[in-house]
Amino acid sequence: MKINYTSVRRSVLTIFLLFSTFFCFATTYYISTTGNDATGNGTIGNPWKTLSKATSTITTSGNIIHVNAGTYTETQTSYLRPGVSIEGDGMTTTIINSALTGTWSTLLELSSSNGTNGNQSISALTLDGGYVSESNVKSWVGIWITGRSNVLIHHCRLRNWKQSSTIFNGNTNTNPGTDVGQSFATGNKFYDNIVTNSAAMYNGTGQGALMLGFQNGMQIYNNNIQQIERVNFANGWPIKYWNQGWLKGVKIYNNTLTKIPYSGSYPGENGNWDFAIEFFNIEGLEIYGNTIQGAIDMAYNYKGAYGYCAWIHDNTISHPVLGTRIEGGIIFEYRTESAIVENNIINNKTYGITFNTRGYAENGDDRYYLPGGPPVGGYSYIVDCIIRKNLFSNIYAGTGIGNRFAIGVISDGPDDPQINNMQIYNNTIVAKPGDPAYVGLDFSSQPNGNCSGLYIRNNIVNGFSSSWLRGSNGATNITNCVVTHNDAFGNGGSNTPGWPGGNPTSYTYTNNLAVNPQFVSATDFHLQASSTLIDLGVNVGIPFTGIAPDRGYAEFGSGALPIKLIDFTVRETNGKNLLQWNTATEVNSNYFDIERSGDAQTYHVIGRVNASGFSQTEVKYNFTDASPLKGMNYYRLVMVDKDATQEYSKIVSISSRENSSLTITYVDLSSGTNTATINVNSTQAQSANLSIIDVSGRTILNTSIQLQQGVNTISKKIPTIPGGIYYVKLFTANDVVVKNTLSRN
Repeated sequence: MKINYTSVRRSVLTIFLLFSTFFCFATTYYISTTGNDATGNGTIGNPWKTLSKATSTITTSGNIIHVNAGTYTETQTSYLRPGVSIEGDGMTTTIINSALTGTWSTLLELSSSNGTNGNQSISALTLDGGYVSESNVKSWVGIWITGRSNVLIHHCRLRNWKQSSTIFNGNTNTNPGTDVGQSFATGNKFYDNIVTNSAAMYNGTGQGALMLGFQNGMQIYNNNIQQIERVNFANGWPIKYWNQGWLKGVKIYNNTLTKIPYSGSYPGENGNWDFAIEFFNIEGLEIYGNTIQGAIDMAYNYKGAYGYCAWIHDNTISHPVLGTRIEGGIIFEYRTESAIVENNIINNKTYGITFNTRGYAENGDDRYYLPGGPPVGGYSYIVDCIIRKNLFSNIYAGTGIGNRFAIGVISDGPDDPQINNMQIYNNTIVAKPGDPAYVGLDFSSQPNGNCSGLYIRNNIVNGFSSSWLRGSNGATNITNCVVTHNDAFGNGGSNTPGWPGGNPTSYTYTNNLAVNPQFVSATDFHLQASSTLIDLGVNVGIPFTGIAPDRGYAEFGSGALPIKLIDFTVRETNGKNLLQWNTATEVNSNYFDIERSGDAQTYHVIGRVNASGFSQTEVKYNFTDASPLKGMNYYRLVMVDKDATQEYSKIVSISSRENSSLTITYVDLSSGTNTATINVNSTQAQSANLSIIDVSGRTILNTSIQLQQGVNTISKKIPTIPGGIYYVKLFTANDVVVKNTLSRN
C-alpha cells in the first residue's frame, strides 16, 4: 500500500470539522466556488458555496469559516454569530461580491445585545459592494457590528460600498445624548486593511468609510483608507463617528487617510466638508503617525479620566498638491479640555488649527444631561490646551469663504470664546509665498469673550499678509497674556501684534525679534547653523541642546536625520518575519537598530543593520526576525547618525502564529496489517491526543499517547479501512497538527 500526504495545517485555534464531535477545539468549515449549499456539509472535501449558508449553519463559538480562493456572489445578508470567525486565503485571491440591494442593505452583520464578547475576527479577503455611481447602486454597508467587543477586522480589502464599508457600534441605544449608564464595546481592532470608494453623502452630511460609536480602547492602525473616487460633493469621509460617537481611549495610528481635495466655495457647501476624520464626544483620543489628506474635526472634547481629550502627534496633514479652496488641518469644536497637538507637519492649508466655539450656554443638543446648566466655562470652554513643536508650511489664502490663519479661535455665535491657559510654543509657522494667509495667530473673535492665560513663546511666524498675531476689533478681553522670545519676520503690520481693541490686561511682550530665521531652504524649515535663533528661546520644559532652546519647531543639531526613509514593511515567511526598508538618500548615516514590542508600548532591540553612510540613490535593507513573539509583533527602526543623533521610523506590525512543538514526519495506514504507523518529532516530552478520521467524519482511532523529546514512532491497531483520504491529528495543550493522507489499497 502506498501512502501520500499532501498538506499540513497548523493552528492552536483551528482544527477540522471532523473533530468537533469529540474534542473542545475550534472547527474549521469551508466555502468553495465548487461547493454546494444543498449537499455540502462544510468539510474540506464537501464544502458549501455561500457565506450566507455557512453563517446560518455555524453558530458555535470558536469555530472558523474558511473561504477558499475564488470569486463569490452573495445575495443574502450573512449573520455572523459571536465567537465565529471568517478567514479567506488572502485579500487578492478571495473576493466576495455583494448583490444585495436596498436602503441600508448589509452583507455581513454582527449584531448582539450590549456587552457581548464577540471574540472573533474577519480576515484575508475582499468584500465588494458593487457601487459604481448614484445611478448604479448595489449594497450599502459591508460589515455592521453592534453591541460586540473583541472583534478584529484585518488584512481585508473593502471597496465600493454605497454608504460605509464598516460600522462599529458598541451600543444598541440610538443617540442617547449621554454616556451615563451606557455600554461601551472594548477590544475592537481594525488594522492592515485597504478601504476604497466606500463613504457617501447622505441626508446632507458625509458618512464614513469606517464609522465608530461607543468604543472604549479601540485600535485602528496600518490601514489605507481613501475616498476620492466619486464626483464632487458625493464623497464622504474616511473615518467618522456613528451614534454620536462617544469614544474613549481610541487610538488611530500609522494609517494613510485620503479625502478628495475640497471643491466648495465655503466649508459645508452642499453639506460637504474637507474631513478625513470627524468625531463627536471624545475622551483620551490619540491620533499619531498617520499621513492624512484632509482635516481632523472633533466636537465635544472632554478629557474624562484621561490626561487629555485628544493627543494628536507626529502626523503629516497635507495635500500633496497646493490647492486654491478652503482646506483645514485640525478643528476642535465646542468644549475642548487639555488637547495636546505636537510634532505634526501641517502643509498646504488655508488654516492649520482652529477652535470653533459657540455661545456660552449652547450645548449643540449634546451633553445636555449635565446637571445645573452649562459647566464651568460653558459648553465651548477651551481649557489647558497645548500646541507645540509643529510645522505649519504653505498656509495660503486661496479663494472662497473661510479661515485663513495658522492657529486661531473663532466663534460661530456671539463672539464670546472662553479660554483658560492656552500654551502655544516652539512652532514654525510659514505662509505661502505669493498667496499668504492673513494672520499667523488669530484671536479676533474675543470682543464678548474671556481669556485668562495665553502663552505664546519660542515661535517663528513668517510671511503672513496681515499681523502675525491679532486680537479683536472690539474689546480685547484677554488677561495674563505672555508673548516672549518669538521671531516674526516678513509679516504685515511691521511684524508687531495687532490689538485693535487695545493690549491685553497684564500683558508681557519681551525678547521678540523680527529677523530672517535663515531656514535651510524654501521647503526645509530647519535652521541653518548661522541662524541667530539658535539658543535664543526661553526654557518651556522641552529638551534642548546648547545653553537655551532654539526658536521654532526643530532644535538645531537634534532634528530630523538626513535620512529619507521611503518605506518600511514586514511580512511572514516560513514562520519568520522579514522586515524590509528603503532609503532615498543618506548623509552621515551610521546604523539601524531594529526594535520589537509585543504591546506597541515597550520596545527592545533585537538586531542591528549597518547603514550605507552616504547615498544619493535608493538603498534597500532587510532584517529577519527568526523567532517572532507569539501573537502580535510590533517593529520600529531606530535610525542613528554618526554623531549619535537618532530618529524613529513608523511602527509596523504583524500577527505571528505560535510555533508548533509537533511535526508529523511519516504516516502509514495499512489495511493489510490493520496498523497505523506514525512518526512524530516533538521538541519536548508531553502528553498528546492522536486521532484518525475518514472523509465522512467517522473516527477510526482516538487515543491518548505520551511523546518523548525527539523522534517518536507510534504504532496503533486500526480496523480495516478502504482507500481514500484520511486526517491524522495530534493535539496538546498548546499545539494542533493536522496532516492529510491518502490510503490506497
